Amino acid sequence: MPPTSIQRLCFCIFFMVLLSPLAQSQAHQLSWPVDGGLLGTGALTYGLSIPLQKKMPGMSLDDLDLLDPLRINRLDRIATLQASEKARLASDITLRTALILPLGLLAESNSRDNFGVVSVMWLETLLITNGITRLVKIGARRSRPYTYNPLTGEELKIDPEARLSFFSGHASNTAAMSFFTAQTLVQNRPDMQNKGLVWATAATLPALTALWRVKAGKHFPSDVIVGYGIGALIGVLVPNLHR
Repeated sequence: MPPTSIQRLCFCIFFMVLLSPLAQSQAHQLSWPVDGGLLGTGALTYGLSIPLQKKMPGMSLDDLDLLDPLRINRLDRIATLQASEKARLASDITLRTALILPLGLLAESNSRDNFGVVSVMWLETLLITNGITRLVKIGARRSRPYTYNPLTGEELKIDPEARLSFFSGHASNTAAMSFFTAQTLVQNRPDMQNKGLVWATAATLPALTALWRVKAGKHFPSDVIVGYGIGALIGVLVPNLHR
């Protein structure tokens, strides 16, 4: 996600926290050690990633000449000839859907009554996911699949954004928000009858996003698999740390 989009969403969540009672629920509680650590980690990693990404150079034309799709493993190689604009747009839609998915918790009484607590957890999940994702991208500097595609223009290939393939931020964010929503809802409603449907939905949304990112030529399969796993882990871990 672009820094400006994350900052706007963080501001909105922070504003909701100010307007919400920070009452402790039976399912989740805030505490200085846990929340101080999570918010501090999220703010530090995300804040550090912004200047580091701005300093990251793009590839030169000589670098482009060295790219050889035959050096890529067979699983990832399939992405080098993908360039679906419809898939890219679809992945953007599922990402934005996942980012606001936690608002659906307002429909559940326990979550609604303690939405201040839920909002803090939501903010922590968002910051940590993006902080870790962006730092790994900057450190890995893996070229995106479209840099191997002869139909892609040089202007896109030499842009620094073309070196942020590993791992997928769309996959990690969608998985984090989807699994966070599912985990929070299930913990607030332990007697829920449709838990299987909740988890199936949480698993499907990031899976579709991951598939579309590959079809768009933005990521390799390994990028989206790792992004999915890390996002899902963070999404489940944050609510559990507040039990």
